Amino acid sequence: MGRTVKRMPDKHAFLSPSSSERWYNCTPSAWLSEQFPDLGSVFAAEGTEAHRLCEFLLHELLGIPDVDPRPGMQYYTEEMEEACQGYAQFIREKIEKWNAAGASPKVFVEQRVDLREYIPESMGTSDCVIVTDHDIEIIDFKYGMHRVPASSLQLRIYALGACELFAGLYEDINRVHMTIYQPRIGSVDESEMDMAELFRWAAQDLRQRAELAFAGQGDFSVGEWCRNCRARRTCRELAAHQLEIAKYEFKEPPLLSDEEISDVLGRVDELVSWATGVREYALQAALDGRHFAGWKLVEGKSVRKFSDDACVAARVEAAGIDPYEKKMLGLTALEKKLGKKDFQNLLADLVVRPQGKPMLVPVSDKRAELSLASVEFAANREKEVMENE
Repeated sequence: MGRTVKRMPDKHAFLSPSSSERWYNCTPSAWLSEQFPDLGSVFAAEGTEAHRLCEFLLHELLGIPDVDPRPGMQYYTEEMEEACQGYAQFIREKIEKWNAAGASPKVFVEQRVDLREYIPESMGTSDCVIVTDHDIEIIDFKYGMHRVPASSLQLRIYALGACELFAGLYEDINRVHMTIYQPRIGSVDESEMDMAELFRWAAQDLRQRAELAFAGQGDFSVGEWCRNCRARRTCRELAAHQLEIAKYEFKEPPLLSDEEISDVLGRVDELVSWATGVREYALQAALDGRHFAGWKLVEGKSVRKFSDDACVAARVEAAGIDPYEKKMLGLTALEKKLGKKDFQNLLADLVVRPQGKPMLVPVSDKRAELSLASVEFAANREKEVMENE
């Protein structure tokens, strides 16, 4: 199985575990997306800082010397602190569980794993790996709001790398546990599989797809993985998929069948997102000097504003008029100002959650289905309240 530990490459992996959902399902996208710069995002930078804080807190838990990153962090908030502390506590509980079972766990933080046995020139870093005599546990921290399941390719590939690294040292390991800890959406998702099954999947499936992706071969495939592809704005396969909705010839909704409406509902959000992305790409390209036939750059609508708010306030006050309005902070702003604990103690009994506005979602959504009776009751109740005001 190639379990000898190899020298780790120094450069960032071309076929990285973090982008595996894309290149595994759409193998030509690996090279296509390389033609476009990775512009990053605030969310990515925020996630990087949260991971660094998690690393520090785990080092602190394990008694490993480290430098506190918080003083130099740009996106540090109380919410981030709470999320990362929760992650550290989760790992503590995992360690205690294995200790109680007499398993003597070994904990590895930000563990580098070599994946070149199955993915050309690839490497990765697993947030936390716990190794016992019979089990390997891979725990991945996600700070984002988009739910990631424990069955994700990224986590399975991290698990594969950990097994490659440790299975030769712990010969009785036969079970792999995988966990996604995602505190901002309150999700802890777990799955497990036999190590032999993991190696079999890697040898029979992953290696073949990775080799196709590395060679820039295979067929384009449209799916949820397109969301994070840098080539999505100009990808012809994605454009053809999105424009399939034109087959309805923009009929009036009442003239569409229920099946056709279901198809439109399944496409409308991604269609809007894709079209918006194309517009943004074209605008930036035009600003860089590109010309699109039939289109030109113009100055958009401008809104009046004060050049100096302090000077405006001083002049208005001198005229005997108060330029400021006073209003109570909103719930979220007050919670942030007070801190979650004090907010809970002071205002918990005054917080209500009205019934949300009905919306259509795919049946895969985990929320309970609304009954028409409950919708009608809520509407009537709202009407009564308005009439009594």
